[in-house]
Amino acid sequence: MTDPLPLFFALTGACFGSLTAAMAWRLPRGITVWGRSACPSCGHGLAPRDLVPLLSWLLLRGRCRHCATPVSGAYPLIEGATALFWTLCALLMSDPVAGLTVSLLGTALLFLALVDARWRYLPDAGVLLVALLALLPGRMDLIDSLSGGLAFGLLALGVRWLVGRHLRREALGLGDVKLMAAAGLWLGPFGLPPFLILSGLTGIAQVLGLRMAGRDTGDGVPFGPALCLALLACVLLPVA
Repeated sequence: MTDPLPLFFALTGACFGSLTAAMAWRLPRGITVWGRSACPSCGHGLAPRDLVPLLSWLLLRGRCRHCATPVSGAYPLIEGATALFWTLCALLMSDPVAGLTVSLLGTALLFLALVDARWRYLPDAGVLLVALLALLPGRMDLIDSLSGGLAFGLLALGVRWLVGRHLRREALGLGDVKLMAAAGLWLGPFGLPPFLILSGLTGIAQVLGLRMAGRDTGDGVPFGPALCLALLACVLLPVA
């Protein structure tokens, strides 16, 4: 009999992807995440049939049912990517609890990366979720986890202070510092070198990509997406 777990993870991941896309749009704009979904163009409330991940967007051909305004293709892209990631976690990890934990981590990091890339800040709620997932019982020795959080956090604070003092500019925002401390909870103190290498390389690639696309990077580039990708890679590499 076919294992139903990957299918369950795929469907759940699509739902979480829909929630992630909605929260990334609403939260920075000060719109409650608990209210009823509505079309941002005409304000008409959306029925459950309009909110089925991926399927609704495809059936409505990417438009609002009521005003026919185009709906961003980012929504199905986020839903599909999240569903795929959850499915891969189910297939790669023999322990369903570990698969669920990493799936939630990836979703939280996607939310943080989306918000930081667009609005240049990392919501505390998302960072707190990353930290709490790291502290789930049985995931890692508590002392190692806390030591990692302390090491990562102190390093980030040190970089922030040194650059601010000597170059009179901000190298890391407080959100980045908090996210690095949360990453340390996941990786422990010995995970610091690979995390720094991956986040640095990802950050450089991000800057180069933006410049090649003709985007202005003179006022800096948000570092949150690079931190999120580096953490997820460090968590997944031992599994792959």
